[in-house]
Amino acid sequence: MNFAPFVAVLFLSCSGVSNTPLKTFDDFLPQPAIGPSKKFDEQSWQYFLQHLPVKKGAIVDYKGNAVANQMKQDGIIQYDVGTADLQQCADALMRLRAEYLFSQKRYNEIAFHFVDGTYYTYDAYCKGSRIIPGKKLSFVSLDPCFKTHETLRKYLNTVYCYASTISLAKELKNTNEFAVGTVIIHPGSPGHCFIIIDEALDDVGTKIFKLVEGYSPAQSIYVLSNLDEPEISPWYHLAKGTITTASCKFIDYEMGKFE
Repeated sequence: MNFAPFVAVLFLSCSGVSNTPLKTFDDFLPQPAIGPSKKFDEQSWQYFLQHLPVKKGAIVDYKGNAVANQMKQDGIIQYDVGTADLQQCADALMRLRAEYLFSQKRYNEIAFHFVDGTYYTYDAYCKGSRIIPGKKLSFVSLDPCFKTHETLRKYLNTVYCYASTISLAKELKNTNEFAVGTVIIHPGSPGHCFIIIDEALDDVGTKIFKLVEGYSPAQSIYVLSNLDEPEISPWYHLAKGTITTASCKFIDYEMGKFE
């Protein structure tokens, strides 16, 4: 395995998501001396990532318990983690992509490959195609359902069972550019990944980036803090070669993006 997790211990209290309007990361934390974020069209994937709903609080696992390492995060993305150990690192990025497409009513584009190559679409799920658990992947036809956020979550829970960093790496289009939407991924069992959600310029004109990830066991999706450069946290300077974040060291990795 070519990446190594870092561990720090800090327990914080946690609270549920309120019913007040969702706010973005910039509403909560002061910014370092940087230029404005790069601008994108409001309907774009990049704009969606820049404006993810974020709150202050603790990373909690699928049981609702605060995880040990709270120093790795600088904000919690306000999407539920579920009640089973399913939504881990690659799953978290698939969740973000599915939420974006759902928000744009691009339902027919919500689809992911499994590790075995099976291509399973949200449209097929809503038409009644369900997986029968077993050693060999097989499907059964049930009653169709409506395209609602509840059925989206049920579809994604199925995807999480059969997809991983291995299948996600194959799903992505290769890129050599650090930019909003770029995924850094080490495919494997275990593997790990994160996605760039924002980019700007620091006070000397160098590009800096905000990063988001999920983790195992299934836990909140969160904005990564920068422990090596706390003066610009949660922003990161990124360069080719070894990438060290608050949770992992990436030595052997691929760079890709959702098409």
